[in-house]
Amino acid sequence: MAMFASGAQAAGGTGGYTLPWSTPGEVLEYRSCGCGDSCWVAELRNARTKALKGRLRCDCERLHATVGPKGKERAQAASCPAGGDGVEKPRAIREAMERLLHR
Repeated sequence: MAMFASGAQAAGGTGGYTLPWSTPGEVLEYRSCGCGDSCWVAELRNARTKALKGRLRCDCERLHATVGPKGKERAQAASCPAGGDGVEKPRAIREAMERLLHR
């Protein structure tokens, strides 16, 4: 059973990693969930408490956003920033998060 679970997790995307973010005390984390890295979630959290400040989610086509730990997810855009792989994707996600949080 454990082997099945780890295989299912691996097929669903990659593990998470940290994206560049300039505000001390905050961490921007990214994880892929499939569609050739066109399905992904980026979350901005308080580094100490882990409280959610904002979330961007791409469902392979559209961008969805949530502000705050109890915010309701809303459609943000008809397309996702920097779809697919690329060196510009982390910058595009960071800029989209900045716009979401009005920074």
